[in-house]
Amino acid sequence: MKLLHVATISFIYLLLFVIYIPNVVATPVKVVVIDAGHGGHDPGAIGITGVKEKDVVLKLALQLGALIEKNHPEIKVIYTRKTDVFVELHRRAQIANNNKADIFISIHCNAVDKNSGVNGAETFVMGLDKSDANLAIAQKENAAILSEQNHESNYDNFDPSSPEAYIMFRFIQNKYLDQSTKLAAAMQTELKSLCKRSDRGVKQAPFLVLWRSAMPSVLVETGFLSNKAEETYLASAKGQAELATAMYNGFAKMVEAKTVEVDFTGIDTTAQSPKTPLEIESNTTSNNSQIKVVYKVQFMFIPQKLEKNDPELKNLPDIEIEKFGNGYKYTAGNFNSHGEARTLLTKVKEAGFKDAFIVSKDVKQEVKPVPAETQPKVTYKIQFMTLGKELKKNDPQLKGLSDIEIKKSNNGYIYTSGKYSTYSQAQKMLLTVKEAGFEDAFIVCYDAKGEKITLQQARELENKK
Repeated sequence: MKLLHVATISFIYLLLFVIYIPNVVATPVKVVVIDAGHGGHDPGAIGITGVKEKDVVLKLALQLGALIEKNHPEIKVIYTRKTDVFVELHRRAQIANNNKADIFISIHCNAVDKNSGVNGAETFVMGLDKSDANLAIAQKENAAILSEQNHESNYDNFDPSSPEAYIMFRFIQNKYLDQSTKLAAAMQTELKSLCKRSDRGVKQAPFLVLWRSAMPSVLVETGFLSNKAEETYLASAKGQAELATAMYNGFAKMVEAKTVEVDFTGIDTTAQSPKTPLEIESNTTSNNSQIKVVYKVQFMFIPQKLEKNDPELKNLPDIEIEKFGNGYKYTAGNFNSHGEARTLLTKVKEAGFKDAFIVSKDVKQEVKPVPAETQPKVTYKIQFMTLGKELKKNDPQLKGLSDIEIKKSNNGYIYTSGKYSTYSQAQKMLLTVKEAGFEDAFIVCYDAKGEKITLQQARELENKK
């Protein structure tokens, strides 16, 4: 019955694909959409030292876009995200389709749970081959939909962890396969020759973000964060400059334009240990509500609903059972950090659930308004930089710091981060800001009226009953 349901959905998707996908016409490239994978509460893969995929790929996307804009001012470059925000998978493809993009490039980093020696770059096009390894990579990237609200309706109860769900892709003919493969091959050649990456080849896999994009599309896995040496390379300014240039040169070959050399201006090519990017685990959505991100381990999807104390569930902690399509999803754990979830993931796999993986979920919490009489008497901020020019708050130089404020002064522009009601909170953030590369950062203080005061005055106000 389940196979019949899948086949029915597959036939419907096939009809939609045939009706709405236009004929391929060889026209000049006018619009390119660049997609930095993951973002916001979805960190993507996390490296051995904590480097996050979402941070690396955002920098690569912005650099690739800048190269296209510099060398091809006639081409419009559109980004699915330019800051650390979460964008739903279907929305990423929608951005490309709505803007009638001629090419769609999605950028990612890879990782494996075991065998930290695995390394290299690979480029994917939309398709479904017989490789379990390729399917596993697509399942991992497609799992991002599980952290989306209304993902059941947005993806017609598609379960990214179920191999049966991918049967529908066998019925779809990709009209852009030849052009996509040409672009993927050109990029893969450059990644190998310019970046000296191990060549893992051009492959087909059922990525949802490619499937819904109605134009030649590729997904680039730039390297493995689970490999210590490759993690260092991916997070370094030198590595990012090379990778962005390699992808650009592949694109340039596709549009029959000139390739360029890597621009190392202002980059320390001897740097070996990049700073670990900052992580933001939650974000405020309104004055009265807050989104908290929790991490769980999904370990099973079956048609039957078991009791939580069923021996088959191996006494895993904090089990939740959720109806999903024609079956039930089983998750364990409930953590505030990805690291805690990874520890449980190892235990769950040792218990026999070899295909388990981590999912994230937004939990909305109501926050009671703070009465006026209990408003902070003092506010601490971290002043981390003074520049002669004003940057945008999403500028890569600002390293993704939170609550950035920029004020004009006689000496230029003063940059601060954060707002804290206690000195101890500010001290912790100060250490984090310094670790991000701003070694000269320091704490500044303001009273309830917003007037700047000394640290001693601030401490006295904070301790005053």
